[in-house]
Amino acid sequence: MEQLSLEDLVRYFEFHNRTEGKSPKTISWYTECLVLFQRFLSASGMSRLVKDVGEPQVRAFIAHLQNKTKWTNGGKSSGTPQRLSPEGIQNRVRALKGFFSWLHREGYTETNRLQHLRNFKVPQKVVEVLSEEEIARVLSAVDPKTPWGARDYAILMLMLDSGLRLSEVIGLKAAHLDIDAGYLKVMGKGSKERIVPFGAATQKALWRYACHFRPEAIGTDRFFVTLDGQSMSEAGFTSMFKRLAQRSGVIRLHPHLCRHTFATRYLMNGGDVFSLQQILGHTTLEMVRRYVSLASAHVAVQHRKFSPMDNIAWERPHRGLPFSRSLTRGGPEVARNARPGLGRGHGRAPGSLTARRGR
Repeated sequence: MEQLSLEDLVRYFEFHNRTEGKSPKTISWYTECLVLFQRFLSASGMSRLVKDVGEPQVRAFIAHLQNKTKWTNGGKSSGTPQRLSPEGIQNRVRALKGFFSWLHREGYTETNRLQHLRNFKVPQKVVEVLSEEEIARVLSAVDPKTPWGARDYAILMLMLDSGLRLSEVIGLKAAHLDIDAGYLKVMGKGSKERIVPFGAATQKALWRYACHFRPEAIGTDRFFVTLDGQSMSEAGFTSMFKRLAQRSGVIRLHPHLCRHTFATRYLMNGGDVFSLQQILGHTTLEMVRRYVSLASAHVAVQHRKFSPMDNIAWERPHRGLPFSRSLTRGGPEVARNARPGLGRGHGRAPGSLTARRGR
């Protein structure tokens, strides 16, 4: 079996994934990553027979990806060259590991040749979610009194209030949306359906679009449609967010940032991690823990802003000065109102060097 070529097995792997009910997007992702790996082997003069491919070849491929550049304008040389992101490299490595695990399970190789290959490490960066001021600017950039504005406003409100993924908003069926009850059904990753609630403000935005501005759908059961009633595409959604980013001045706006913003603010407002996991559709708490860290960081920032002690007009006492005289920012009035009997050696900051020496 090891005399088979990767090309034949990739085709069979694609057929295997299709017959197991994997989504078209997942099947396409695997195929694209594996075809890219085959092209690398051919360009490098390496064998594409299964018996000759293993961890050394995959590591060479990873090194190639680290040096590979992409173009910002669809591959034209006049664009700006950029390195592939660590996330992009990690995704390709994950696809290869999945493929080689399948080869071993199906008996095409005696061992899983990538068993000891670790996942490509990605820096854990802190996501800067949208602030209240940025959310207001983005929403203000939409005119809800026009057909396209009412639709875009409803999309923004729904994504910021429910944490739906871009693909989930595109695929949202009108029959799965219960605006009166304030919830919807959505088919998420892994073909797993879940119930997602939303609030009163989002209800109002959805009703406005549905009752006054949504055109009659033509050949589609989707809730959000184009002005002529057709299904919206992913490219159309991405273009909408780019326009809003330019109009509002929030250049970093993108669909998934709305999901991060929802999750973080949900926790900041008192939501628990288990209900958040259910709403977002995560199978584990790993990603939810990242949102807990984000929410904790924002709470720390808020504490610095509203810290009780930082907002009291006092300065650290100097050695030998009574506490009442150290309240310089409060002025003479604060000093006059200081507690009586606080002379030398009294009323110093707890744990200060001077206080310890006076004990």
